[in-house]
Parts: sequence; C-alpha cells; structure tokens
Amino acid sequence: MSHGSGQLARLRLYSLCFLALSVSLGVALVSLAKLMLLIAVLLQMLSEVRQRHKPLLPPATAKLPWPSSLWWGAAALLWMGLSMAWSSAPADAAWLSLSRHARWLVLPAAFYLLRAGTPAWPVLQCLVAGQLFVLLSSWLMVLGIPLPWAISVMSPDNAVVFTSTIEQPITCTLMMLVVWYFRDQWPVPHRRFAVWAVLALTSANVLLVVTGRTGQMAVLLAWVFILLGVLPRRYRWGVLLLPVLVALGVGLGSERMQQRWLKASSDVMALQQGPLKEENSLGFRIDAWQKSVQAVAEKPVWGHGVGAWNHAYEAQGGTIPKANDPHQQFLLWAVESGGVGVALFVGFLGLLWRNAQNLPWAARWGLRSALAIEVLTGLANSTLLGAGIGEFFLLLWAGLLAYRAQPAKA
Repeated sequence: MSHGSGQLARLRLYSLCFLALSVSLGVALVSLAKLMLLIAVLLQMLSEVRQRHKPLLPPATAKLPWPSSLWWGAAALLWMGLSMAWSSAPADAAWLSLSRHARWLVLPAAFYLLRAGTPAWPVLQCLVAGQLFVLLSSWLMVLGIPLPWAISVMSPDNAVVFTSTIEQPITCTLMMLVVWYFRDQWPVPHRRFAVWAVLALTSANVLLVVTGRTGQMAVLLAWVFILLGVLPRRYRWGVLLLPVLVALGVGLGSERMQQRWLKASSDVMALQQGPLKEENSLGFRIDAWQKSVQAVAEKPVWGHGVGAWNHAYEAQGGTIPKANDPHQQFLLWAVESGGVGVALFVGFLGLLWRNAQNLPWAARWGLRSALAIEVLTGLANSTLLGAGIGEFFLLLWAGLLAYRAQPAKA
C-alpha cells in the first residue's frame, strides 16, 4: 500500500468513526462529521478515477456488491425530488423538506467507503461507544449528578442528555441490539456479565426513567427479537405476550408512566373538545393522521409534492400553522409523494430486510431487528428524517450491510 492510499484508508475509517460517535452527541457534531464524510467520499472517488487510468496496477481486492435496497432507496429519493415540480409548498419549504429526505444519502455514502475496504466492525464499535456514554450519563443524571455536557432542553428529571425522549431511548435500544447480537466479539473481561448489564441498564432506563412511549415500544420489540433467538421453538409464541405483560407491569408500577398516560388522555380529550390550539403529543398525532388520510385521497398517485404536508394539512382544516410533519413517516410519504413514492420507500425497506439474508448471523438479525424498530417507531414519528437519529439508523444499516464475520473473542 502506498503512502497516499494509506492516508486515504485512514481518512475513510476516521470519517466513519467520527460520524458514528457524533450521532450520539448532538446535532452540531453530526453536521461536522457529515462534512468530513463528504470529503472522504470525494477523495475516494478521485482515487478510483485515477486508478482506472493506471491499468498496470494490480487489481484491488473484490468489492462488495451494491445491495438492491440502495437502488430502490435512491429511486425513492429521486421521486421525492422530482415532486418539487408540482409541489404546492413554497420553494423554501420544499427545499428544506428535500434536505431532510436527503439525509438518506448517508447510507450509500457510508456503504461506498466501507466497500472500498474500510472495516465495518470499528464503526459499529463507535456507534455502541457513543450510546454507552449517553446511557451512563443518563444514569448519572438519575443519581442527581450535574453534567456539564447534558445540553438537552428537557427537564433533568427526564435524564435526557443531548436529544429528547423520542431519540435517546430509540438509539439506546439500537445500541443494546448491537451489543447483544455481537456478544461474542466484545474484547472485555467478564463479557457475558457485561452484555447482560448493558441490556438491563438500557431496558430499565427506557422503561422507567426516560419513559418516551415510542422508545418503550422499541425496547419491547427488541426484547421480542432477543427472546425469539434464544428460546426453544415451542415457547416462542409466548414471547408475543411479553410487550403486553411488561406494559401492564410498568403502567401499574410506575407513577411517571401513569402521569404519561393521563397526559395522553388529556391530549385526546382536547382534540374532542374542538380544534387544537397547540401541538400536543397524542391529540395532534390523531388529528394530523386523519387530515393526512384526507389529503392522500385528493392526490393518491402523485401526491402534493415535497414539503407540501403543512399546506395539505391546513387545507383539510388543520389548526397548527407551524406543524411540518404528521409524526408518521408513511403518511408523510403518502401525502407528499403519493402512492408511487410510498411504493418505492416501502420497497426500499422490504429489500433491506431481504438483503440481510446473505449476511453473517449477527449482522443479519441486527439489521432485521433494527429495521423492524424503524418501521414500528415510524408509525408514530418520522425517524429517518430526524437529525441524529436518522443518521444513526442509516450508518448502522450501512455498517451491518458491509459487515463480514469476525473470529469470536476468547
């Protein structure tokens, strides 16, 4: 390896690892890391162009093929971009919305660098390390220890370090799954105890401390996947009762969760009493979903165009002027890009599940469980469009798609 190619290899690895750490540590670092990722991608493309003009060089090692899911994802993003031609949204709103959808480009960009020879395992380790820092910081906040790096605008009682009660429990759950599925790879003493400690601390934090409802659904689904992989086949159907039993137990035993459910009831009652005056949690979601369905019925094939959800929402009688998202990614795609866009987006997710089939066992089920969590949480939020959490999902998927089996640690 030449000196230049060695420097490029290090840049590829450092840019991916920097992004893997930054997605847990705040939006500002994510923007800087994506700039570094872009530089690495451009330099890698330039290097490959130069190599094509030097046929006497020995051929590089065989590269991973591009997964079919990425082509479908690219088609979905392209269709969303084309919808700007008929969007009813102002130009600035359309461009802003398209920039949120363009976050998806992190997935092919990261996979491009990984298929160039960058190992995926250090990237996955950095994703885990960043979230472990968040998890331990959250528990320190529970103990009443002030943390100068805890910059979330939420109340310290929520023990949210950088983001919110939506993002933090979901990304912690994804970290827990990586720790579990790659449990034979961690070079730490007392590895089995360490793995179970992470699972226990994460689950308790999500269910009892942060108490975001979407995050709780995510961690319960994660445990369904974990138990389906370890229980004998004759007991697996019983695992489906786990979410119900745990939800009942947490709801009856946690005063904080009882308050959350009372708040949800008041949100629904506020919706029943008349037009909403503020964007509350559950009441706004129900109202936004109903009006999104009505907007889809108006333009079911082509949609209203990128960035036009708010315009369509207000046209159906919506009363929250600054709302730009129905907190449901499939309805958002349906309103803005129509049935064509939804078909492409769902095709991307379905092919991602299928592409996992040829991966090593840990990567296969890590990818599939993370995909299932994205679909579940996407029913109540637009997770792939969120800053930080969107990049977390996409970088995790890229790392798992590019992962190749490692020898188990002794």
